Amino acid sequence: MQSIRKILIVLAALLVLGIFVPAASASTPKGFHLDKTCASAPSEPLGYICTVTHSDFRWIPAGTDVRYLSQDGNVVRALIRTAHGSTSGACTWSSDVDAVCRFDTGTGRLTQFHLVVVVTANADQSIWYWNGTYRFGG
Repeated sequence: MQSIRKILIVLAALLVLGIFVPAASASTPKGFHLDKTCASAPSEPLGYICTVTHSDFRWIPAGTDVRYLSQDGNVVRALIRTAHGSTSGACTWSSDVDAVCRFDTGTGRLTQFHLVVVVTANADQSIWYWNGTYRFGG
C-alpha cells in the first residue's frame, strides 16, 4: 500500500512539472533597440543591404548586416546572420518609413528567439530605428 502511495506522489509531481515547466521556460520580454544604415548593394536580391550601427542586444552587435531577401506586396522577408547564429522574419510596411518586423525562427544563439520591432527612420532616412521587445522560448 505504501509503494502505491509513493508511485501516486511521483506521478502527481511529474504531472505538475509537465504543466508548469513549459510556461516557465519562456522568458519575459525584454526591451530591444538598434540603429542601422542602409546602402545600395546591386548583388543583394532587393538591391540594398543594411548594417547595424548600434544595438543594445549583445547577440546582434554593431557591424551585423540585415539582408532583405524578397518582397511580396508590402511584406519583406529579412535575414540577420551573426557569428553566433541567424534569425529570419518578415517586415510588414504600412508606409515608406513605417513597418513592424517579426522574427520567430533562429539558429545557434538565436534559437527560439522571438523579436517584434516597430521600424521608423529619421527625417532623411539615413538612420533606421528598430524599437520593440524580444524573448527566448517556445
